[in-house]
Amino acid sequence: MNWEAIGAVGEIIGALAVVISLLYLAAQIRAQNAQAKLAALHEMSNRFREVTNLFASDDIADIFVRANDDFGAISDAESVRLIVLTTNLFRAWEEAFLEKRDGYLEPEVFEALSRDYTQPMGAASFRHIWKLRKQNYDPDFQEYVDKLGMRDYIVR
Repeated sequence: MNWEAIGAVGEIIGALAVVISLLYLAAQIRAQNAQAKLAALHEMSNRFREVTNLFASDDIADIFVRANDDFGAISDAESVRLIVLTTNLFRAWEEAFLEKRDGYLEPEVFEALSRDYTQPMGAASFRHIWKLRKQNYDPDFQEYVDKLGMRDYIVR
């Protein structure tokens, strides 16, 4: 029996085992990345729903409508409530933007999500709050929002 031939066969088998392990690892990483992207999308959707549901309450809806007519007409306490809720909405949008930028969210999914954010940005109160607070956000996100064409916010 030739020990060199047996050693060569062993090396070939070892190399094949390494290649198979690497292929398996690549498949696992790909699956894990897909799961991470799905989890990110799910979390962003939940955050958006949580914040927008707060706007559906009677008192916040009333503040929102009055602020759109004349932001100065709402009380300071109402202004604080509206600013906090709106900045929470902006923050959730910014997180989606950053996840898209960093490759955790597909661009087409982000654009679909953004359409849900751009319509409220057409509201006078949202535009006002954005001007007041935009410096608190990532510069790339600020630029993205500022370049958006705002649609009219239609209530009826």
